[in-house]
Amino acid sequence: MDDRLPHTSKVTPQSMQSKDRTVKVWDIPTRIFHWSLVFVVAVAWVSSEADGGAFWIHVYAGTLLLGFVAFRAVWGMIGSRHAQFGDFVHGPEEVTSYTTRLMAFRPPYSLGHNPLGGWMIVAMIAVILLAVLTGMMSSEDGYVGPLAHIGGGLLGEAHEGFANFLLILIFVHVVGVFAHGALTRENLPRAMITGDKHVPSGVPGEDIKPVGMVRPLIALAIAVVVVLYFMR
Repeated sequence: MDDRLPHTSKVTPQSMQSKDRTVKVWDIPTRIFHWSLVFVVAVAWVSSEADGGAFWIHVYAGTLLLGFVAFRAVWGMIGSRHAQFGDFVHGPEEVTSYTTRLMAFRPPYSLGHNPLGGWMIVAMIAVILLAVLTGMMSSEDGYVGPLAHIGGGLLGEAHEGFANFLLILIFVHVVGVFAHGALTRENLPRAMITGDKHVPSGVPGEDIKPVGMVRPLIALAIAVVVVLYFMR
């Protein structure tokens, strides 16, 4: 299987096994992205009310977040199997089916992101993008964003609104992760650290293939270009 193509549920003798095992699910760039994003969002939030020179920590953190969004957008197309949007962005029918079974406390096993978790990822990325862009369109307290000419410098309230909405999504995401763990005994945070997930017997799943160096460098280069453009 070409690891650059979206994962399918096709069962093969190699993927279907009769005993529990550990499977490599998350590549290193995905894991670094995840925990780095957590850190930078925290920095942006803590520094949001800073005054004077310290406020620039918030500005730089926000600009860096734009790079994170660019990286994830690219990685969602060229990353490893379960990092690709095609693997975890599902249609209404699959989301409804998964939600129904989840409400009955018997959610089906998902090797990558489950259908609800996948849309949560998309929602958080979208809201981060909107928060950053509206921040760049703002003009207040001596700060003039690089895109202030688009919003007339009047989008400060929208920026705060998206930032607060992001905090709500993060809270729901964290609660969902721990609730999912309590229900299924899956340790999702540990999986995002080690890259490995425990796969029950009879469930298809294979290790992802190494992503090499070229694809991560392409995504990183695009992210750096985006950040440097807005830091001019």
